[in-house]
Amino acid sequence: MTAQDIDRILAQLHAPEVNVVALLENHQTAEHAAAWQEDIRLYHMFGRALVSTGHPNHAFELMRASLEHYPDDPSLQYLCALALGRGGNASAAMSRVEALLAVPDLEPNLTIESLSLAGRLAKDCYAQTRVTALKAQYAADAAAHYEHAHQYATGSFPSINAATMRLLAGEPQRAQTLATEALQRANLERQQPGQDSDYWLLATLGEACPLLGQQEAATQWYRQAVQQAAGRLGDIASMRRQVQLLAEHLTVHPDILALFNVGHVVVFSGHMIDHPSRQTDAQLPPRFPPDSALEASVSHALQHALERLDATVGYSSAACGADILFAEAMLQRHKELHIVLPFQQEDFCRTSVDFCLPAMAGWRTRFAAVLAQAEVHYATTQPFLGDDILFTFVNTFTQGLAITRAAHLGVDPYALVVRDPSAAERLGGTAYFLRRWQAGKRRVAPEIDLAALRAQLGSHLTTWSNTVASPAPAPVGRLTREIKAMLFGDVRHFSHLGDEQIPDFLCHVFDHVADIIAQTQPPPAFCNTWGDGLVLVFHTVQECADFAMRLLEWIETVRWTDIGFPEDTIMRLGLHAGPVYAYHDRILDRQNFFGNHVNQAARIEPVTTPGCAYASEQFAALLAVECDDAFVCDYVGVEKLAKDFGHCPLYRVRRRG
Repeated sequence: MTAQDIDRILAQLHAPEVNVVALLENHQTAEHAAAWQEDIRLYHMFGRALVSTGHPNHAFELMRASLEHYPDDPSLQYLCALALGRGGNASAAMSRVEALLAVPDLEPNLTIESLSLAGRLAKDCYAQTRVTALKAQYAADAAAHYEHAHQYATGSFPSINAATMRLLAGEPQRAQTLATEALQRANLERQQPGQDSDYWLLATLGEACPLLGQQEAATQWYRQAVQQAAGRLGDIASMRRQVQLLAEHLTVHPDILALFNVGHVVVFSGHMIDHPSRQTDAQLPPRFPPDSALEASVSHALQHALERLDATVGYSSAACGADILFAEAMLQRHKELHIVLPFQQEDFCRTSVDFCLPAMAGWRTRFAAVLAQAEVHYATTQPFLGDDILFTFVNTFTQGLAITRAAHLGVDPYALVVRDPSAAERLGGTAYFLRRWQAGKRRVAPEIDLAALRAQLGSHLTTWSNTVASPAPAPVGRLTREIKAMLFGDVRHFSHLGDEQIPDFLCHVFDHVADIIAQTQPPPAFCNTWGDGLVLVFHTVQECADFAMRLLEWIETVRWTDIGFPEDTIMRLGLHAGPVYAYHDRILDRQNFFGNHVNQAARIEPVTTPGCAYASEQFAALLAVECDDAFVCDYVGVEKLAKDFGHCPLYRVRRRG
C-alpha cells in the first residue's frame, strides 16, 4: 500500500455519513498489515473517528493493538484513555491519563486534551454521585484539571468548564475570573471564519454571563444558541444541563431556563381496528369499528392532545387504528417518531395491521409509510408463534424506551391512550399498558375516550359484515417463550494462560464468582461456564443488573499480578433481556434456556469495554421501567455484534451514585 493509498483511506474518514467500523474492517486485513505498522496515522485517525462516531470499544481494541507496535506514542495512549472514558470505565481511563500527564515534555495540544479528559471524568463523577461531600471533591478535581488545561489553551472550552466547576466547588470569585477569560476567548473564536454561528460558542458565552451576574446578556446568547441548534434536541438538553448546574449555586433567571423547552416525550397505546372475529366469533359489540368518520374523530382528538402536550418525541407500536393515527399525527407535527414492533414484521401485519384482508390493504400502505419515516425498534425480530407474552414484552419495552429518552432530554415522559373504558383488560392491551405505566407513578395525559367518540357519531357506524379473517396463530410446538434476563461474561487474557496458571484462575476467580452467586437472592434461574465464559439467566433485569454490578465491584479489588496474571486482566459483561424457551435439559438434568435471545446476550459481551457491563436497549428499557431509581443506563452507541448478529444500540449499566 502506497502513501497515496493511505491518504485516500484517511480522506474517506471525513466523508459524510461514513461507516467508520466498516471502513476499518475493509482495511485491517492481512494484506494491509504492513501499512498499519509503517504509518501511525492510520491508528491515530481511525481511533479518533471511532470515538467520535460512538464506537468506544472498537476504538479501545484498536488502540490496544496499536500500542503493541508503538508503545511509547503519547497520542495513542491518550486515545486509549479517551476510548475507556467514553466506554464507561472511568477508573481505567483516569489511570491512563495520569500516567500520560507524567510524561516529560508532553506536546501542548495533547496536554490540553489529556487535562480536559481528566476534567470530564471528574465532572461525570460529580454528576453521578448523590453524596454531598463527594460532589464537592469531584467538582474541585474537575476544576483543577480544566484550569490546568486553561493555562495551556487559547480556546474557551477549558476556561468555561473550569469556571463552572469552580463555582460548584464553592469558589465563586475564582469562577468569575475564569468566566471573564472564557468570555474573551469565545468572542475571539467567533471572529474566525464560519464560527460566528457556532451554537457551542454561543452557549459558552451564555454560560459565562450568569457567573458574572449578566442575566440579560445570558438570555440573549442562549436564545441565539438554541436558534442555531434548532432540532438538535440532545444538544439543547446538554446546554440546559449546564444551566441547571449553575442554578445549584446561583440565581438563574426563569427566562433563561424557558429557552430550553424541548417539549415532552409521549408514549402511546390505543385500540386497533376491530378484528372481524370480534363480532362473528366473540359476539362482542364494536369497539373501534372500521368507520372513516370515527377514524377522523380519533385523529382529530390525537392532534389536539399532542398539541396540548407539546409532544416532540413519540413512541408507539404501529397496529391499524389508534397506533397508526398517533404516528401520523406525530409526523404531521414534523417531530421525532419511534415505532416499536413486538416481533417479525410480516407476522405483525397479519395479526395487527391488515389481518390478511383486502379491505384492510389501506392500513398496510399507511403502516409502510409510517415505518419509512420513523426510527424502528424491535422487541424481537423472531416470529410471533402465538406467544401473547410478546405483546406484554413490547409494552414494557416501549415504555422503557420513552423513559430513557425523556431522562436524556431532562423531561418527564407522558403516557397517552385511546381506549374504551368499558373494554376488558387483555394481556398486553391498552388497559394493561396504562396500568403498568401508572404503577410507576408516572404522568398520564387525559385519555381519549373511544366510547364517547363513538357515541357522538350515533348509531350509523360502519361495521364488519360477512367478512372472514384467518384466526390468530396458535402456539407452535409444546413450549412457549418466557421473558428472562441473560448475563454473559469473560475474562480477558484467559486464552493465553498456560496449564500451570489454570488452577490459580479457578481458585481465585471462579470460586469467588460462585460465592457471589451463592449470596444472590433470589438465585439465578440458570448458571453455567465454558472455559472462562460465564452465563447466568435471571427472572428479572433488576436481579441481573444487581449481580453484574456486584461482580464488577469484586473484580475491581483483584490484584491480578499477585496470581501471575497481566496487570490489565479484566472482566467484561454483556446483558440482554428477551423471550426464551425454558426447558428441562435431560442431558444436564436441570432447567436450561434456549433461543435467539440467549445468543444475543453472548454477542454483546465481546464488544463491551473491559471493566464494564453493556446492555441491549431491551435490557436498558426494562430496567428503566422496573427500577429507574437504582440504576443508570448510559447510551454508548450502536455496535456491530459478533458473528453477524447485526447491529445493536448499547448502554453501559451502572448503579446510581
